[in-house]
Amino acid sequence: MQVEPEIAYRNVEATSALENHILRGIDRLERTHPRIIACRIMVEIPHPRRVRGNLYRVRVDVTVPGHEIVVNRDPPARHTREAARTAIREAFDRVCSQLREHREREAGRPAVTEAPLRGRVLSLSETDGYGFLRSAEGEEIYFHRTGVPNDRFDQIEVGTDVRYVEEVVDGAIRATSVIPLHR
Repeated sequence: MQVEPEIAYRNVEATSALENHILRGIDRLERTHPRIIACRIMVEIPHPRRVRGNLYRVRVDVTVPGHEIVVNRDPPARHTREAARTAIREAFDRVCSQLREHREREAGRPAVTEAPLRGRVLSLSETDGYGFLRSAEGEEIYFHRTGVPNDRFDQIEVGTDVRYVEEVVDGAIRATSVIPLHR
């Protein structure tokens, strides 16, 4: 990154744990797109509450040559509280997805999908670190352990509902950003 990342907080206590979580997210961004120029992050509690917990808004601005990606992760409408780390992780997941799409467009290969899709895990090879999921259209799609953010591959079982993003790798469709959906 050419410019030091800027991290700001509003109505949120800036702890070293949150700072480390954000820095790990920035590292993920740099691995996703090697030409990041600048990155700005804002973590805030738009309406502080004391009794029932807090909801977090996270904004991530990333500048790459000729393009700026802005992700606003607003609090879920129906939640009464959430963890700051969850809000930060979800914002960085969205930015990584958009950076991959931008990189694909730069390379002249269109991204297969724009938004996360839903599917169900069909089979797993836990020892080899890969699996297959069935899309809503009934297609079998390969995914690898590295396509599951935050080392959550071990939380996935056959039959788990997931959301994912399709990506073209070596001419084949592959699921990335595979996130288990827990009810």
